[in-house]
This record gives sequence, structure tokens and C-alpha cells, in this order.
Amino acid sequence: MNVLQRWKQVVIGVVVALFLGVGYMFYKKEPEQRVIDEFVMAPEEVVPPVTAERLEIVVYVTGAVESPNVYQVPEGARVGDVLSLAVLTDEADPEQLNLAQRLVDGVKIIVPKKGETLITQDIPNSDMESNGVHVNSATKEELMSVPGIGPAKADAILNHLKQHGPFKTYEDLGDVKGFGEKTLESMKPYLLVP
Repeated sequence: MNVLQRWKQVVIGVVVALFLGVGYMFYKKEPEQRVIDEFVMAPEEVVPPVTAERLEIVVYVTGAVESPNVYQVPEGARVGDVLSLAVLTDEADPEQLNLAQRLVDGVKIIVPKKGETLITQDIPNSDMESNGVHVNSATKEELMSVPGIGPAKADAILNHLKQHGPFKTYEDLGDVKGFGEKTLESMKPYLLVP
């Protein structure tokens, strides 16, 4: 019996030691780190879309307006847009003007008075005229109306404008891929560069 009691004591001692050992391990074990402490949504950085730089043009408005002056307007603005800035007087006769006509840099707009005959104004637009297409403000379709410019060359001009800004001289068109001296010479009567 002595041996059996001794075995019981040993088994009980081992079981107690195991419980104590396992308990000690759990007690001493560092708490698990939470994978996600908090779900915090960081605000996204707002990046403005990359677009072609908006060019501005300058026009002179005079005649029957409250504020005759030189105005800076975005490229693609219309006669009506700049007249809203100059503010028509009560005597003005805007019906004699084409308010929907697109403006081109450097034009002078004379607003006639009622009963006055409109002084012939040569307001060029960005479409092809006898004097040509304005390269810095033309659309792809307008560029393609020039003899010798197809879709690829029109895209090359527009991409160059986006990357490098407006052309300052006609010779700057030589920097566009596909425009050599002969090409430039043949297109000179059709393209306008300020």
C-alpha cells in the first residue's frame, strides 16, 4: 500500500506541477497584439485631374459698353462672354454682333449703339478662314482641315501644346515630331501662330 500511496502522491504532484507550469506559461505569455487596433480611414489626397493648361486670350472691348477696356478671358470664350464683363449700356445694339462667335487673341470688339451702322469688324475665329487656323486655340478637327495635317499630326500638335504650352513663333512648330522644313513651308499659308 505504501507504494500505491506514493504513486498517487507522485501522480498528484506531477498533475499539480503540470497545472502550475501551464498556468505560469499562460500568465507569463505576452498578450497577443491585435492585428488591427483601430480602423481609421485616412482621407485620400485629392489630386486634380491632369488637363491641358487653360490658356487665356486678351481682347479689347469698346463702344456702347459701361467699361470699355482690355479683358483677359479663357481660351474658347465667346463674344457674349466678354460683353457680359464689359456690361452693355442701354443704348447698345448687341443684335448687330454675333454673340456666339469664338474669340481670338488680340481682337477689338466695337459694340454699336441702336441706330448706328456696325463698323465692319474683322473678328477672326478659330475655324479655318482665308487667314488660317490659329494653332494655339484650334481643335483636332480644325487642325485636320489644314492640307497636310491628318489625325496623327493634329494629335502631335495638341500633345506638344499640352506638354510645352503655346507656340510663340511659327518656327516653334518645327519642334513637333513629324514637322520638317518642307512640311512647315507648305503649311505656312494655313497656320497662324501669334
